Amino acid sequence: MNWLQNIVILVSGFLLSQVLIATKTHHKAIAYLLDHGRATAGGLLGTTLMLSYGLSMFFSNTVVVLAMLPVVRKLLSLVRDTQQIRTIGALFYCALIFGANTGGMASITGNALNIAATGLADFHGLPGANRVTFFSWLVIGVPATSILAFAAWKLLMAHLPPGAEEPLTERKGKESRRLPKKPLIFFIGNIFLMFIMRAGQSFIAPPAILGNLNVLDIAFLTYLTGLLFFCFIIPRKSLDWRSILKNIVFLFFFIVSFPVLCVARTLEQTEKRLHVPLHGLHETFDRILLLMFNGIWKPLFGESFRSLSIYNFNSVLSINLIMRDIPYFGLVLMGAAAALLLSLISLGDNPSTPEIDGILFTALGDAGSGLLASFKSPAVLFGVLSISTIFLTEIFNNTTILLVLAPAILDTTPAFAAEPLILLLLVTVTASGAFMSPLATPVNALAFGGMENLSLKTILRLGFLMNVIGAAWATVLFLLLSALL
Repeated sequence: MNWLQNIVILVSGFLLSQVLIATKTHHKAIAYLLDHGRATAGGLLGTTLMLSYGLSMFFSNTVVVLAMLPVVRKLLSLVRDTQQIRTIGALFYCALIFGANTGGMASITGNALNIAATGLADFHGLPGANRVTFFSWLVIGVPATSILAFAAWKLLMAHLPPGAEEPLTERKGKESRRLPKKPLIFFIGNIFLMFIMRAGQSFIAPPAILGNLNVLDIAFLTYLTGLLFFCFIIPRKSLDWRSILKNIVFLFFFIVSFPVLCVARTLEQTEKRLHVPLHGLHETFDRILLLMFNGIWKPLFGESFRSLSIYNFNSVLSINLIMRDIPYFGLVLMGAAAALLLSLISLGDNPSTPEIDGILFTALGDAGSGLLASFKSPAVLFGVLSISTIFLTEIFNNTTILLVLAPAILDTTPAFAAEPLILLLLVTVTASGAFMSPLATPVNALAFGGMENLSLKTILRLGFLMNVIGAAWATVLFLLLSALL
């Protein structure tokens, strides 16, 4: 089951990135870059762009953003020009989302919309859908998106403020000149292992042996179970039952209390970002949880904690710190946008029918159908559809646009056999290529929620230019693909 393997890759990628963060690998890697690379804002912008781009080819781009946010915040802390900090912060935000959104287009697993679109194509038996696999997408996606990533880099470099090419800081000492080998070997080795297992599914496609599960599905589940035990259950030092029990109780408590933690952190970040006077309400939730935790922990182990943010040194990863560092404000933005869109789409919807037939949803669907029927020239159709999808996504977000346009594409009369598949993939890719609005994609929302002091003017200007470049790029790419399929 491809969906199961994709979920395992998504969760595993997030855990592996957290291992790098927990071992301070990102701090040491930044120190290494400052000593051996271009220790300037421009050089580090390029590094941020390429890291988020490269990682998003193999892991979900939302997971990559969550993993990269601590790195980006650390890089911004090195900027000494306080007068340009909002502009440079906006450039790092753009580098992060440009790389993650572009890398997410390069593979099926890079973006949830890609998985949804290919599943939809398979379900409806669209001509050519059987040729869209993990590796065929990667073979076309990597060279194609590398062009877009290069354009993003040139755009970022062209908007660097004066003085941004001066060295950020100086690093001294032998430690700063070394890359942490063990965490990186662990990370790369696990990526390679998942890549090999995923390749086996694409080339071998073994039969089911346990229900609907084949041997590779079982291998993926076994791998994820082992990784979870390694990260949270197995003690770092002494392998004894007391240490194992400590880790189990610690993990279980914070998983159970996650809803309360989520509310507390959301209140904290909302109060900080929007300056809403909540009078430190989140601290009340924290005190209650701390009392509950110590009420369980002290009778069992004779110890007590002073804070919910204390690091669990007994395990590789500390679940409470992972929960603490989630950009809840970005989730609030996503939730608010989803609620607004749901209310708009539901306006005028007939509850007695199974279809969504609200006024706005129907109007957008009719507009999409009219657009598809109006243009006979593929070049004009692809160009208009690309630019329309990108800028509509800025308002309605990428999931909504795919939900609206997919039925129109499936109902259209194709001019050639593979046209429905080409149009579906074109909409999927361009819906993930909206770079202006913080609400357009989950990547944009999470990055915006996880960073502060950003120049919105810079974000909108660069995002607009990338939208135009992305529309032109997608038009040419899918014209070439339409000639091949």
